[in-house]
Amino acid sequence: MVSLTVQILGNATVFQCVGRITFAYADALRIAVIRQPRVRVAVLDLAQVSAIDAAGLGMLVSLRKWSTSNGLTLKLMNLTPYVEFLLDITGLRSVFQICSVEDMLELFCQTNRQIESPGAGPALEDRDEIPITAGRSVGAA
Repeated sequence: MVSLTVQILGNATVFQCVGRITFAYADALRIAVIRQPRVRVAVLDLAQVSAIDAAGLGMLVSLRKWSTSNGLTLKLMNLTPYVEFLLDITGLRSVFQICSVEDMLELFCQTNRQIESPGAGPALEDRDEIPITAGRSVGAA
């Protein structure tokens, strides 16, 4: 099973993934990301992903294609050694933008500037955890 915690940071939406991105959950995870409103930059935080299978890798490629065709940006962040290994041996590492510590620091700084600006709308928004279960697609509330 995989679950998502969604945080909106200015123009970026960070999807913290926890668990396994496998055949049973990959499509539901893709749908949850696609249905998230106001996404301009989607960042998948993979620090707590314990497994990814071929369907999970296919879902990541599908999200990249979706983001490119919709003028959006998809970035991967906090790759575990296991995920890095999978991306390397499949040749997919060069396909994805990998979010560095500097990138995230700049994102947080931009968000902070938006929060401090008078009349600025909400730049930082927390979302509840979204459980993703097989056979059911779940969007953010």
